[in-house]
Amino acid sequence: MMKKILMVLALGLASTTAFAADETGRILFKGHINGGSTCPIEVVEPGMGGLGWVDLGVYPVKYFASGTSTTDVAFALRIEADATCVITPGTNAKVKFDSLSGDAGPNGEYYAIRSAGAEGLALEIKDEDSNSIAPRTVSKDYPVASTGSTDMKFFASLIKTGNVTDGAASADVNFTVTLP
Repeated sequence: MMKKILMVLALGLASTTAFAADETGRILFKGHINGGSTCPIEVVEPGMGGLGWVDLGVYPVKYFASGTSTTDVAFALRIEADATCVITPGTNAKVKFDSLSGDAGPNGEYYAIRSAGAEGLALEIKDEDSNSIAPRTVSKDYPVASTGSTDMKFFASLIKTGNVTDGAASADVNFTVTLP
């Protein structure tokens, strides 16, 4: 019997472009986890406590003239084995992501950002080995500890898919963690 845990990860990438030396902008990668399941999962910075969001940094439009993607930023999905979340020794988990805004990229291999705001960008999610995970594709196996916490590590970045324009960038991504 497979336990499936479906959570909504709201990936908000609020982006602005600075036009003068004293203006700043910010890109945020946000998450929200519904703790209503047997094994609640939280978004964390790997090896650290719960953050709920990951800052992808600030990039001007001209950055994408010579680069195709931003720097990978690590995030993790943490499973805490305890009395309410019993994990059998030797268990592996798999994760599947899906964008609420659809797919992006020439082959649908990226996660679309919301249509209002920046254009020409998508979100790329990679596993801990830096292998890209396409929407609705099952990740590699992540060993899950039967006691304590397990951080399933991933990376995220913005990737150029067309003519990049300035504006807010947000991606709402669901994820499903499957534990056998």
